[in-house]
Order: sequence, then C-alpha cells, then structure tokens
Amino acid sequence: MQINWTNIKAEILAETKDILQTEPNFNVNEVLDLFEKVLLYPISEEDLEGVATRIPNALQKIFLGNLSRIDKNAYFPDVAKLEPYFRKVLYITNNQTYQRVANSKDGLGSIIPKLDLNPNNIKLNVAWSDTNPKTHFAEHLIKAYQLRNLESHNCTDWNNAKLYDELRSVLVMYLFATHTHFKALKLAVEPNDLTGYLQKQKKLFKTWQSRFVHIEGREEFAEVELYAKEIFEDEEETDDEDDEDFENIKVAREGKIDELRKKITEKQMVILGEVGMGKSTTLQYLHFKDAQSALQNKNMPIPIYFELKNLTDKDNLLQKIIDRIGKDQDFTIDMLKKGRFSICLDGLNEIEKNIKAKIFTQIKNLISDYPNNFYLITSRPQGYNREFDDVLQNRSVPVFVLQKMENKQIAEFLEKNGKKVKTYIQKEIDTNDRLRKIVQTPLMLLMLIAVVGKEGKIPSEKGKIIRAFMFSLYDREQKQIIDFDKDTFHLLLCYLGYQTRDLTGSNSGLDREEYILPILEERKKQLGLPINLLDFLRKALDLNILVNDENQYSFTHELYQEYYAAEFLMQFKKSQKNG
Repeated sequence: MQINWTNIKAEILAETKDILQTEPNFNVNEVLDLFEKVLLYPISEEDLEGVATRIPNALQKIFLGNLSRIDKNAYFPDVAKLEPYFRKVLYITNNQTYQRVANSKDGLGSIIPKLDLNPNNIKLNVAWSDTNPKTHFAEHLIKAYQLRNLESHNCTDWNNAKLYDELRSVLVMYLFATHTHFKALKLAVEPNDLTGYLQKQKKLFKTWQSRFVHIEGREEFAEVELYAKEIFEDEEETDDEDDEDFENIKVAREGKIDELRKKITEKQMVILGEVGMGKSTTLQYLHFKDAQSALQNKNMPIPIYFELKNLTDKDNLLQKIIDRIGKDQDFTIDMLKKGRFSICLDGLNEIEKNIKAKIFTQIKNLISDYPNNFYLITSRPQGYNREFDDVLQNRSVPVFVLQKMENKQIAEFLEKNGKKVKTYIQKEIDTNDRLRKIVQTPLMLLMLIAVVGKEGKIPSEKGKIIRAFMFSLYDREQKQIIDFDKDTFHLLLCYLGYQTRDLTGSNSGLDREEYILPILEERKKQLGLPINLLDFLRKALDLNILVNDENQYSFTHELYQEYYAAEFLMQFKKSQKNG
C-alpha cells in the first residue's frame, strides 16, 4: 500500500500543533519530517522491523481510509503501542543501552526514563491530575503509557471523540521523543543532510556584514546591487569596422551579478573590480541568498564561499571544500561530480604571493575535474590574466568588470545607508566632480557617510576621508576606554599595514604567532611603546579594522591595508627628511 505521508503529516499536525507549541523550541514541521524518516529507517533488528510498516499503515487507515468507526478503532492498537518506536529511537541513538534493555527484556516503563521522556518522574500507573507537573506533556505521557497493553476488542465501542483524544496523546509522545533526540536521530537517518551547514551559512552573513563599515545608529549595511559589464581578451576585435562577418562580433553582456550568473550559459564567471567596489559583499550577499534558497528547495545548488586570502601553503582547495561541508568525503566528491555546488572564490589578488601559482593551479584543476558546478571568482583587475581559460577543453571563462556607481545608484545608496546626511552629501557631489568620482565605490561612500555624520563636513581628499574615518573609530573606542592611546594605536596599525603588504604582496591572512605578533613586537621595541600587543589586537578586531579567520589575521578591507601602508611610508619619509 502506498502511504500518503503528505496528508498523514497534515492530519498529525492538525491534531497536535496546539499542544506541541507549548514546548519551547519545538519546530513541529521539522520533527514531523524526522518522525517519518525514523519510522522508515531500515535497521537489522528483527524485533523492530515491523515499526516501518505497522505504524504508517495504521495511520493511513485511521486518517485517510474510508472506514467505519469500528474498523478505524481496530487499527488503533497498532498506533497506540509506544514501545516499539521508543525501542527504535533507543537503538538508533544509544545502541549499547538498547542492547542491555533487550537482553534484560525491560518494558516501556524502563525505556521511558532511558530516553529522558519523564524528567518530572511522574507516576505512570495512576490517573492524571492537576497536581501533576504540566511540563514535558506529562498528561499525554500518562495516557499513552496506559494504552501499552491495549487490544482491539478494548476500543470497539469508542466513539470518534474518544478515539482521537487517545490518538492525540500517543502522537504527542511520538513527536516528543523525536524532538528530544532530534540531533542524534537526524545525524543517523540523514547523515548527508546539509540543513545544519546551510543554516550556519545564513548566520555567517551577519558576521560578514559587521565587518563592513559600521555607522553609529545603524546595525546593518543595506545592499545596493552593482552592475557588471563583460570584457573580452582582445577588445580590438569588436571595434573592427571593416569586419563584415557580423555573426562573429562579440556582444558584451551586462547587468546585475545575480541576474548575469543565472543567464549566462557558461558554468564559470570572473568578476573584476577595484578596491572598495563591493566584490566581497556582493559574493557574500549571493551566498546568503543561495543558502536561503537551498533550505527552501533541496534541488537548488549548495553554496560554498572562500576568502582566498586565508589559504596557506599547507591548504588544498578540494580538501577545504570537503572540510567546509563537513560530510563524508565520498558524498562530497559525488556532489561535486553532479554539479550540486555554487562555489564562490573571493579575492584572487589577495592570495599570498609565494603560493599564488599553486592556488591558481588548484582552482584550474577544480574547474576541470568538476565542471558541472558553478564557479564565481573575484579579483582586482591586475590579479587575473585569464589563467582559467583552457584551449584544450575549449573553455573560455567570461570576465565581467564591476562598473562604478552612477548618480542613480549613489542616490539609492545614500537613501538606504545615510539618510540623515543624504541631502548634504548629494549637494556636494553634484557640485564637485572630483568628490563624485571618489565615492563611486561603495566602501568610500560608506566611509564618507560615517565621517559626515560625525564631523558634519567633507574632507578634501580620498586619503583624508579614510583617515577621518579611522580616527572616528579611535574616538569611539577612546570614549569607552579611558587609557586608549589612539596615536600609539595608529602607529602600530601603520607599521602592520606596511610590513604585511611588503611580506605578502597583498592583504593575505597571516598567522598571529608566526607573523603578526613578531611584526608588532619589533615596532614596539623600536619606539619603546608600553602597550599590551594582545590587547591591541583585540581592539583592532573589535573595531573591525582587522579580522581573524581560523587564526589568520588580515585587514578587513584591502583598502585599509593600503591606507596604513601609505601612511607609514609618509611618516618614514618625513622622519628621514627631518632627521
């Protein structure tokens, strides 16, 4: 008989939802889905094999069968006896305890406490009373327990109200047992379920957003979708006015990143953009949206996002993907072969210079070995030279360039993220073309919003805007910590920016013990600074100037590193001149 689980679960939900909602953190729909899977989960235990057929068959007959009252009642004992399902739950979650129970032939009264289903230690053989605890569905536990020896002839004379009242208590206890052992059951019956991974990816988005520029009074950055335009390896080919073969003329595709990746026929795309253009925030936003979609529809691609700056010479990108998903290697490889992933590789230009060739080869191999996945890769223009094209495989990865914000997008950005200062900034932009060009990148405009909100005026140069923003962060910290020395803090950041960029050639992640602390210790000794370096790092992380991913420290934005490195050089040249 074909079991109609959709309708059965709808009926169970209608009967139990109001009761189950009294228990905190009880997601009824998730528990119902898992209840079905536990019932059907195959196990090699002869005494429990009937659970997969007896209970579903009885539920189908009672809820959906066109049966008489007496016939429905006859099927009720097949549902009512909790012990087989509880034994199955124990078998799955704690097999050692199950074996002891099976060997000693313990009954339902012994199994219930082993599953922690009677935390109030209520007496199960007596009638329910209002003096009993009302938590953990105690009333329904007593009623369901007392049906353990029920036979068909015992409920022949029940009316429908009596049948459904007893059934409701039984169903509540089935679902409560499933809820109580949800994690262990889920892991056992769905070892390759990616719900937990996807939920974690959604939560990561808030962390990523906090790393963007924080404006006082506003917790989140509101996304403004950016446009990108395709470029070709040899742009001159498209400008040949004498070419009469119009069918071979390449037409540049353009649009929003989200729209482009869904329209293009290729399975890869590279996004180029200058520093501060929003490459990372765009990828992180798409990753978040993809995680949402995959949670709602299991046929949607599973998103994977990597900040390439955190890779080290010990890392293997394929193994990192396997580790990131957190499932069996064979399962992940199979998913890769089937093209079930949407993989974002962010920041080719931020890979440490000594391992760049190695990582590029790994990326190229990944695309070649698993071509059915979608690959979205970002870089600054100078960080990519079509290394992922492959003549032998007839693969030409399309390259798109993020376009700087036009007036309409700037106005939208100000409306979403800087409403209080919008009129003033917009007026200045309209009359100052140099300023307009500076704030055509999202990061610069967001920093300007923060500076104007604090100081009420616009600095005259790009570097001064960045400096004013950084010092506004220091001032915020100084208000909270009396002994915070912003000048010393700034000196250390400048030295760290210069040394890390000189060391890696980019904003690559560096190990704290091996690189970051020795660099800072050197400067501390040079200047005789009385500062706790661990405390310094904590403050820099709190202010989102630095970021720490798996003990790999880097500047939150490459623009920050470039600014601090330039500041150090300026200070150094000034000291040499005055020395």
